[in-house]
Amino acid sequence: MLDKEQESTRISRRKLLSSIGKIGAVGVAMTMGGNAIYSSTPGIVSASVTKSVYGGGKDSDPGTGHYYDVTHYGAAGDGVQDDTKAFETVLQEIKVNGFGTCYIPAGSYIITRPLQLYKNTTILMDDHAILKKMGIPNSNLKLFVNGQLGNANYASGYGGEGNITVIGGTIDLCADVNLPSDPSRGFMAFAIGHADGIHIERVRFVNGHNGHIIEFNSSKNVTLLHCRFENQIITTSGMFEMVQIDFASKESFPSFGAYDDTPCQNVLIEGCTFANGHRGVGAHGSKYNSEGKQVFHENIRIVNNHFADLADVAIRPESFYNSVVSGNTISNVGGHGIPIYSCKNTIVSNNVLRGTGFHGIVIATASDITDPPANITVSNNVITDIANTALRIIKGQDIFLADNTVFNVKREGIYSSTVTRLTAKNNILRGVSQQGNGLYSGIHLDGCSESNLSSNIVNNGGFSSNYSYLVLIKPSSSGTVISGNFGLPGSNGSIMDDGAGTLVSANPSEQFLTGVLNVSSGTIDLNEDIRNFKSVIIATGAVSTGNLRHETARGWSTSGFRPGTDFINVATANGSLVASIVNETRLQLISTSDPVRYVIGIKG
Repeated sequence: MLDKEQESTRISRRKLLSSIGKIGAVGVAMTMGGNAIYSSTPGIVSASVTKSVYGGGKDSDPGTGHYYDVTHYGAAGDGVQDDTKAFETVLQEIKVNGFGTCYIPAGSYIITRPLQLYKNTTILMDDHAILKKMGIPNSNLKLFVNGQLGNANYASGYGGEGNITVIGGTIDLCADVNLPSDPSRGFMAFAIGHADGIHIERVRFVNGHNGHIIEFNSSKNVTLLHCRFENQIITTSGMFEMVQIDFASKESFPSFGAYDDTPCQNVLIEGCTFANGHRGVGAHGSKYNSEGKQVFHENIRIVNNHFADLADVAIRPESFYNSVVSGNTISNVGGHGIPIYSCKNTIVSNNVLRGTGFHGIVIATASDITDPPANITVSNNVITDIANTALRIIKGQDIFLADNTVFNVKREGIYSSTVTRLTAKNNILRGVSQQGNGLYSGIHLDGCSESNLSSNIVNNGGFSSNYSYLVLIKPSSSGTVISGNFGLPGSNGSIMDDGAGTLVSANPSEQFLTGVLNVSSGTIDLNEDIRNFKSVIIATGAVSTGNLRHETARGWSTSGFRPGTDFINVATANGSLVASIVNETRLQLISTSDPVRYVIGIKG
């Protein structure tokens, strides 16, 4: 029975949740009947309040779920005694009961063996609780795992231990005081594989060594919120993301479970800080399945994080599909800011990059993949103080660069090689080619086809070094459309065009909506919404035959073009052309006496 003092500090669960509802946020994470309730607003309710709700004893409030204070199972939390057994006992009880919360009060807890987490487990740490991974440093490499180490049959797909929550406190991997003698030994806080439902929030991770601090392998429905990763100690060469997203394979995740290359799905990493380490977040593995199709991690969101003082890259998406990298700040990294390898349907937007040792944002193909990256949008990023090129694309198709601001880069503002259908529009490039006066151009195309460069601004005003050209097009490029770009000529001129079939318009009110065509039937795809233009110019015929003709077609009165309703009807040298406007970016040729060569939109 509770005494009066205990009774006064105990709050009913219903009353607490009601009061939290009044301030519009939930700050408690708990498990009830195996279903986790997660917080997206850290710090509203502290661990000490949670202890008041549930009490401090063994399973002290059966009506609200199983709740275990590790100090009641022998944990001293004095930074001296080995507390591993107490944690193992609590986690086993949670396993037997099917769900539960392991509460860790303030203190410093020594852990000398890996701790296995089971389904429906919550680890709730006081803000002043510290878990120290000690033991033999060459063999005790992991703090938490969600499977049985060494058991290749433990789980497959997403069938491993899941619905696991960890909130609060500090995890110290202790590489500063317990460094392994073998530099290949990497310390890890969480080795997660084959899981469905992982939530880690408000945890501080310090003193890692080489390997990944967290691995999410072949897992789905993962959230990592408002955590800090600091002081990762690197003593050898390698690729050591603080948080890695990967496939469960023998090479990347030999800890436990099937090597079935299951991809990760539905991963959110938000509001975290990554400082003073090797790499921030990402992957470095790609593969094909048995049918020869590339395997992708899907719905990966890396948003609103901060990366600073890293030896290599900040964010490295590889084989991501339908994914977003947005709202991140990156400063002082030794490698690229955001290299994107073999991704598809991915957006990289609204990031701020300042100070990189190599390129800013890179799109490229991973070494194990032959398919090009595709449908990548890079927009509204601010990229400054870059050691090489700000925006660099090496192989790809349907790449869209828009509204990026580039300032003070040693090489090109935009460099693109072996890309089909590159669109670069409304980008501002200031202070390019700072490594050598007149050595690099604002925009450089090499081996690209069907590119559209429109309304970009290239300007080196206020910089001592000038660029070579605003736009440089190498002989291996074809079908480039250049429209409405602004900037003073570089040291060698404005446009150097050695490509085939390049179209150049100096009038900013005119914009090429297609590349060079030779079409007499079928559909014509436009590179921009036709509703953005008051009229269009339809070019038909050919210069070589002397019947090239330009005719203007207006939209419906002052309202412009109406997709699905309007037609274009213009004269040609040998008759007429009739086309329907199927949708915002497609025309259907109904009849034409001469082939269509290109379409120009007029905004004025």
